[in-house]
Amino acid sequence: MTFMLYVEFDATSESTAAMILQSLSKMADLVHRDHPKVYTYVFRHASKSKTKLIFTEIYGDEQVFLAHGCDAEFGKLLLKAFDTTTGKSAKELCIRDDINSPLSKTTAAILNEYLHVTYIPVQRGFLYESSTEKGQMELLIVCTGCDENVYEQLNALVSCVTCFTFQESDGNRQLIGVITKILSEEQPIKDEKPAINTMEIVCSNEESIRHFQKIINNYFQVQSVSVQTSFSGYIRHKSLL
Repeated sequence: MTFMLYVEFDATSESTAAMILQSLSKMADLVHRDHPKVYTYVFRHASKSKTKLIFTEIYGDEQVFLAHGCDAEFGKLLLKAFDTTTGKSAKELCIRDDINSPLSKTTAAILNEYLHVTYIPVQRGFLYESSTEKGQMELLIVCTGCDENVYEQLNALVSCVTCFTFQESDGNRQLIGVITKILSEEQPIKDEKPAINTMEIVCSNEESIRHFQKIINNYFQVQSVSVQTSFSGYIRHKSLL
């Protein structure tokens, strides 16, 4: 029962946001060491903001979600990063491909009463598919304002371990993907390219970013692109290779 938590958090100051990301980086080290089924665990500044943070977390099942925070050192870092003085969440989404399947009482209590999530179903695609190939890159994309052809075109060009679309209550189609490989640069270019309003690219490797941006420029019509090269956590758990 894989699910994603997608959270936007407003920190009270730039220094507080920096402290939160530092704590989250240490927390991610513990999670990466002990929990390979936490597939993606990424924390970063929102574009053009020093106080707004975005968290993207993919859990393979409820058990790993409940277990990942049990380490005593993790708990200390969590309490340091989040209290009434550090800020508050602006958005908490729990995205599921099996949205009608019941959650355990413990998981539901955390998601509903502590995080106050809004449940969102996967519209098209997959939250996680295992792959043994090493791939060429580890790159996270978050797209908003996608037309209905974006998903199909993207999957013809790249290999993903995560790629799905969803809609919030405003009807805006969004896509999140974890890309590991460029499959082809020889696909025919359509006269009317699939449109994306905004795209955020998260990747620490500048060569991978340039390679992917070439694909984007050739095959999509994107109004605005932002790039994040600095973040806490990890895009893909390497022990799964």
